[in-house]
Amino acid sequence: MKPLSRFLAVLLVCLVALTAHAKGIDVSQSTILERYTLIDGDTFQYDTGFLYLDGTFHVITSITDYYSFYGISPDDLAPFSGKPIMNEELYNSYHDLGIIPKWTRSQADFSLGFFTYVIVAVVGKGDPNPAVIITTQPESDWTFLGSVAFFYVDAEPWHSLTYQWYLNSKPIPGATSDSLWLSNVTKNQAGVYKCAVSSGGPAVMSQGALLTVVTPISIKKQPSSVTTKVGKKASFKVLVAGTPPFHYQWYFGTNLISDATNASYTIPKVQGSDAGFYWVAADNIHTYVGSSVAKLTVTP
Repeated sequence: MKPLSRFLAVLLVCLVALTAHAKGIDVSQSTILERYTLIDGDTFQYDTGFLYLDGTFHVITSITDYYSFYGISPDDLAPFSGKPIMNEELYNSYHDLGIIPKWTRSQADFSLGFFTYVIVAVVGKGDPNPAVIITTQPESDWTFLGSVAFFYVDAEPWHSLTYQWYLNSKPIPGATSDSLWLSNVTKNQAGVYKCAVSSGGPAVMSQGALLTVVTPISIKKQPSSVTTKVGKKASFKVLVAGTPPFHYQWYFGTNLISDATNASYTIPKVQGSDAGFYWVAADNIHTYVGSSVAKLTVTP
């Protein structure tokens, strides 16, 4: 049955229902609704039936048909698969006339063929809005202080969704799209970002994505040159700033010093062969800096 033929059949039943309402009869179980259910990549099940006030859908006719015959696709039906639907104009007319006070509709409407439909449910017996499925979760990221950051969430059905981003469980004013751009990032914007996605009913919360705001590492105090006698102790120190954690590696000339991975390096008993130049490389995972060279002079 083509969508137009179905519409005319439903319209005829609706006219009967209007007559029934005029006579004081409850039409909530007398109005025929449609239901499409995805089966596989080729076929769908088409039902007509009644929506009872207990929230159940009672089928009166059912067929299995092919998408290609009607020029529709699984994506067309996915938002309301398995849920009763009604022509939007008819629903609005019924609602305005007070005929269906115990029914509610989806926030969004959906085009199918030449007509627009809404999902229908009994108040308190189910959510008429499409189920939200988050297909791409926001990912943790880092950025430099004063730079930019970006988060993104993808969900289905994409054409009927609203979004609200949160930072550390607090809503971000104006952050109501599927993507979130942050510019000139400050330290206060570091934290966990989540997005609540809704199709009109209860929102589905995304996974949390951690934003780390990085201050590049810099050297606040360079290692100083040292003069000492043979057999005495010699120490070199560096002071860095930035976003921790910090990692260090000391060098003697161009040679890496084994196990010298702290902010300071000490030679307990200096030998003549220790004389030379010392420096340290430091990083905080995201940035790197090398110190100036300190000279160790050894005297007898």
